[in-house]
Amino acid sequence: MKTGIVVGDLGPSQLSYYIIRNCNKELEHNNKDDFVVFVENLSKFAMQPNFGLMSIDEIWSFDGLLVATSISTSLQVQKATNNSKKYFYVWDLEWTRPHGHDFLYNIKAFKNINLIARSDEQAEAIKNYCNIDVSGIVEDFNLQELYKVTNQ
Repeated sequence: MKTGIVVGDLGPSQLSYYIIRNCNKELEHNNKDDFVVFVENLSKFAMQPNFGLMSIDEIWSFDGLLVATSISTSLQVQKATNNSKKYFYVWDLEWTRPHGHDFLYNIKAFKNINLIARSDEQAEAIKNYCNIDVSGIVEDFNLQELYKVTNQ
């Protein structure tokens, strides 16, 4: 199965750690899966990835499961006219930050895409913010849980 994950960067962060660790671990035990991480910005990696990295500009040609991880990457994924199954894994409640964009900008990231939350509490916060139910809960970027939620 082809899985594309779209991130701001893979620099030191909890998100980067879980993505790299879980994809590397999955590749050690399973040679059927193919992972590509699409990045908005290149940076020093949190850990050494054992999978492909590409610029976010390349998502137009991707045709597998495509998972955005932020408001900006969700907006990019939704613009891509490719044959991929698109999800927004809401890793962070970005709209609660003082530097966040306004509601009308943010809400575009939640429309026309399936949402995944990290916890029940986060799912409730998403529902309260944009009145949209999530497709499922996936903790710590667990790939097996992700595949169950996305029916892969």
